[in-house]
Amino acid sequence: MKLKKHQVILFAILLLALGLRVAHWLDVRNDPFFSQLIMDSQEYDRWAREIAAGDWIGREVFFQAPLYPYLLALCYVIFGHSLDIIYLAQILFAIAAIYALFRTGKKLGGERLGMAASALAAFYGIFIFYDVQILKESIAVSLVCFLLWVFVEARDREEAKLWLLAGVLGGLLSLLRENMLLVFPLLIILVYKKGARKKKMLLNASGLVLGLVLILTPVAFRNWKVGGVFAPTTFQGGVNFYIGNNPNATGTYQSIVPGKQIPWYERNEPVRIAVQETGRRLDSAEVSQFWLKKSLKWARSNPADFVRIQIKKFLMFWSWYEWPDAVDYYYVRKTSSVLGFPLIQFGSIFLLAFIGIVLSREKILKFFPLALFLFAWMISTIVFFLFSRYRLPVLPSLMLFAAAGLSVGMEKWPSIKIWQRAGILLLFAAILTAPHLFSFKPRMDVVHYNLALIYDGQGKVEKAEENYLAALSVNPDDFLSCVNLGNIAVRRNNWAEALEWYIKAVDIEPDSDGVHSNLGGAYVALGRLDRAEYHFDKSLHINPFNILALHNKAIFLANRGQFDEAKKLNQKVLKMAPNWQPALNFQKRLSEFIK
Repeated sequence: MKLKKHQVILFAILLLALGLRVAHWLDVRNDPFFSQLIMDSQEYDRWAREIAAGDWIGREVFFQAPLYPYLLALCYVIFGHSLDIIYLAQILFAIAAIYALFRTGKKLGGERLGMAASALAAFYGIFIFYDVQILKESIAVSLVCFLLWVFVEARDREEAKLWLLAGVLGGLLSLLRENMLLVFPLLIILVYKKGARKKKMLLNASGLVLGLVLILTPVAFRNWKVGGVFAPTTFQGGVNFYIGNNPNATGTYQSIVPGKQIPWYERNEPVRIAVQETGRRLDSAEVSQFWLKKSLKWARSNPADFVRIQIKKFLMFWSWYEWPDAVDYYYVRKTSSVLGFPLIQFGSIFLLAFIGIVLSREKILKFFPLALFLFAWMISTIVFFLFSRYRLPVLPSLMLFAAAGLSVGMEKWPSIKIWQRAGILLLFAAILTAPHLFSFKPRMDVVHYNLALIYDGQGKVEKAEENYLAALSVNPDDFLSCVNLGNIAVRRNNWAEALEWYIKAVDIEPDSDGVHSNLGGAYVALGRLDRAEYHFDKSLHINPFNILALHNKAIFLANRGQFDEAKKLNQKVLKMAPNWQPALNFQKRLSEFIK
């Protein structure tokens, strides 16, 4: 059977998309950031390995969205623990999603529009970047592509099963990105169609909601079973709202407690502070409500500041700069030959989408699902806090708008004059080139710090030290680099050097309970017991549940002969962490001292 011209072009686009992603994967698979996981990627992998080992239910209400770790676990059970298998699976799903984007565009405006949208997705640098990371972004974007396809088909064909499928996809997306729960109610508007029977629209709306409920009910039941609270996804909503809306908010992520930004602390520190401030035990829902109320109280008292931070987040959302998380896009562009190509950037999609919206304004009703999803996702993201990866789900909508403008140009191309063609080509070239002229640089302090974490985890202490120092040379106020350099000095038994780094760290973040505890330990080692006691007490004043501070203070008191007080603190530590070996060892030694 002879292939049609558009089929050949589409096949070429998909093949090139696959080739670019595989080439990028092979290029970076031995890079430290891709072969050794950190931060969220490390936590997803740890959680997935725990699930694959048999812990499919878990013991606590979900704090992080659960779908991605469970998908990883499923792959680990079937194929064994292999990051390469995950990267390959994400790449193949992304290629399928590009095809879904083609079908969406074809439904909205014909084959030209579909092919233009698929080409933009195929050559979009950020998509390639996230397709080869242990993060949920690649899967989330792919799900959005399928969701938009189903929506435009459902509005055209009005089949209840398509609305049910849209609800299922929306539920899955909610288990990747919880803000989808805020987007979903607005999407119900899409069932409305002028002239349609009310009964039919009600049936479609019921199918849409039923699909969502079918996906979320098992998660809600599981959360109720383990935690006794109603939580259809997770309990981090209030915490995330506070991070994005408080007196010190910057618009992007900042840990609740300085220096405690690894996933374990991200879950437990908000709980600890909420319990400490309320003076009673709280369930997961109450913890979320605590932080939400705290943020709303600030917003009511400081309305101008609240509005100002929303405007800042709006501008960050549409910024051409890719705000980094653990892995910096601009750094990887220097290490990946594929990302080093002049691929399509966000600024180009933004400009092309704007032109497309203007040119397709007469067909606004047809493009309404795209506009509604884009607007709802933007609002549901801005109210919390931003990394650039959080805006990725709006890119399929933007690409379809951009493709609408390109398809108009292709349609009129044969009938326009040569000088008009030249003008269009120059404009298109300028749009593609413009973002590259900004020459955005990587955040080298973040790059060096994260490289140091990787090397530290691998036991390559000299390389870790070198990168912590490099991070400090870029950002002298890098608190965590100071702390970790102090920790390296402790491991070398160089307490004088450790003390210097901890003092610098406490000057940067005087309210860090962790660094005060470390300072106390350093002063004990150096024989300066009065200063040691001050910093232990300071740490416990900030955080009465700091296990290391309690443990170190107990050792300190025992060394002073205050065995009864030391025993009380040791018992408190063991009540919090019954199986913690250092506390068990000290308990044994303490019993011998008392005898």
